[in-house]
Order: sequence, then structure tokens, then C-alpha cells
Amino acid sequence: MQISMDDLEVQCWDCKGTGKVSRDEGTVVLCPKCNGTGSILTSLGQTLLAFIKKHL
Repeated sequence: MQISMDDLEVQCWDCKGTGKVSRDEGTVVLCPKCNGTGSILTSLGQTLLAFIKKHL
């Protein structure tokens, strides 16, 4: 079985991968949806991360 990065994460739809969003008052802050990473884990990515955390 081969897993690619596209199977593990997708680009954040709120910040469009930048990790930052603009607020109404004009300030730029870290994206709350992806915590500034610019990507969101898929269900497979979340499963793999949980497995790694459990066994490390």
C-alpha cells in the first residue's frame, strides 16, 4: 500500500494554504481552522497521527 501526502492532508479552505486570515478590523492573524499550518489533516492523516502518538 502506498500513501501520498494528498491522502494525508488537504489545503485549508479558509486561508487557502497561507496559514493567515484577515479580520474585519484589518488585522492579520493565524488561521483558526488550521492553526497557521495552511493544511488540514484528512481522516487518514488523523488516524496515522493518532497511531504514531500512541506508539512513541
